[in-house]
Amino acid sequence: MDEQKRQRLKRITQSIIGLPTLPTVITQLISLIDNPKTSARNVSQLIATGQALTAKILKLANSAFYGFPREIATVDLAVVVLGFETVKNLGLSVSVLERFSGASVAGHADDFDRQKFWEHSIACGVAARLLAGKLRYRVPGEAFAAGILHDIGRLILSQYFPAEFAEVLQVMREEDLYIGHAEERILGVTHAEVGSWLAERWNLPDQLEQSIAMHHAPGRISGPAELPSLIHLSDFLCRREKIGDGGGDRLPHLDPAALRAFGIHEEPVAALKRIFSYGDELQQEMERAEAFTNIARGGDGDDGGAATEGAPALTPARGGS
Repeated sequence: MDEQKRQRLKRITQSIIGLPTLPTVITQLISLIDNPKTSARNVSQLIATGQALTAKILKLANSAFYGFPREIATVDLAVVVLGFETVKNLGLSVSVLERFSGASVAGHADDFDRQKFWEHSIACGVAARLLAGKLRYRVPGEAFAAGILHDIGRLILSQYFPAEFAEVLQVMREEDLYIGHAEERILGVTHAEVGSWLAERWNLPDQLEQSIAMHHAPGRISGPAELPSLIHLSDFLCRREKIGDGGGDRLPHLDPAALRAFGIHEEPVAALKRIFSYGDELQQEMERAEAFTNIARGGDGDDGGAATEGAPALTPARGGS
């Protein structure tokens, strides 16, 4: 690595160390739910200490995305109906969306479209939740959060290193490169690595950190790699459906290990065709996820589609989803 890249890498790592941590209530929520002795009462009491978080979780729990037939009026009920893992990952997702929403952050690479970035990230979360059901991944709420967070490194680079990231985007477009190759050439590091450093800084659960770091190469993981594999396939599905901007037109390399992680041993072309067949369902789910895209735009998450008392469910209630 030449000296210029070394200095850039040094500045990137120092900036990650200097980034704000997650809100205390989210950090506590992650720790609390990871404790097997935690009760629903413990979780609801912690959430209730933050009025803004309480309001947001209740609004999203009542949104069309979850589609429950009756209003979820209390945090206690939200915890019981949604489940611990979904509440944890919902809180984490909301915090990240608000921390880096378009309205709250200034300064980024001119060629970087933040709105399209968030459209892709949210779509990847929605796709991961969808594929979790199709491929029998046991924690769809975790898959949703991992999808939203998978490309957070691109956002960090665009915001804190706008000149360098603009150069990455220019090289990517002029030479028709996959964005990771352009990042390695210009910066000496990829957005996946930067994102994993941020996840470590935030003390996120290991499986989320791993899915951010390895979502383009789950086959490099020595142990179980279902979550990174799920995000890998979700990224391909979202790119196929052209939702938002996943980092240029050049697709990353398909890692066959992502298919094998779910017992899919077909030829990659045939297997991807099966994954792509869920495109219509993804588009339908994205319509129901408007509450999340509103938050990314800097809004309050009100999509106008909240379920009301006695109203029919828009989507089947999925335990822990």
